[in-house]
Amino acid sequence: MCMSRMSIPLLAVISLALSHAYASGTIPHLAKTGDATQLIVDGHPFVMLAGELHNSSASRMAYMEPIWDKLTAMKLNTVLATVSWELVEPEEGRFDFSLLDGLIEGARAHDLKLVLLWFASWKNGVSSYIPVWVKRDLERFPRAQGPRGNNKDVLSPFHEASRQADARAFAAMMRHLRQVDGDEHTVLMVQVENEIGIMPESRDHRPAANRAFQSPVPQGLLDCL
Repeated sequence: MCMSRMSIPLLAVISLALSHAYASGTIPHLAKTGDATQLIVDGHPFVMLAGELHNSSASRMAYMEPIWDKLTAMKLNTVLATVSWELVEPEEGRFDFSLLDGLIEGARAHDLKLVLLWFASWKNGVSSYIPVWVKRDLERFPRAQGPRGNNKDVLSPFHEASRQADARAFAAMMRHLRQVDGDEHTVLMVQVENEIGIMPESRDHRPAANRAFQSPVPQGLLDCL
């Protein structure tokens, strides 16, 4: 498997956060049976009939109230819903999972499962869902730059502080999920980031990015090509 430098630490976070669930053998997972790969939930194959919410529908439970019945009327069994970093960690180190808890409770009340989309450092090639305290600190959390040195509306992936802050928030969310949903498995999957990239440029042009771009390609990446 070929993975980017950014994805490896985030995948490690997932592994640590879910280690207990894996050990118990009860976590929703993919299992191969013959030529078929199935999603297994609570020991049984599960076919998701899923609908995806708009980007900000889950930003308030009041917005969700009229949506639940529409989802069930469509005979769905799963909902793709967003969890945004800016609402989970409005102040650095202070986490608020009330919206996430509301989503889980609402899904359970309507006999629905959830797939969560983590809107954090990236969403559709920009960083519009990062917390205000990250947006304001351009020195600690530098933005990617265009070829003329102009800052873009997306965090540079070449700075450790940004990656660590995002990973800490994601790990806190996963730990919370294990506490509130470790037995019931309302949440089937979690997407780590959403639509990673930089628009419209093809890459970051900060000095650290340029140095990486001009350096030799590691053999491991060459093997992936």
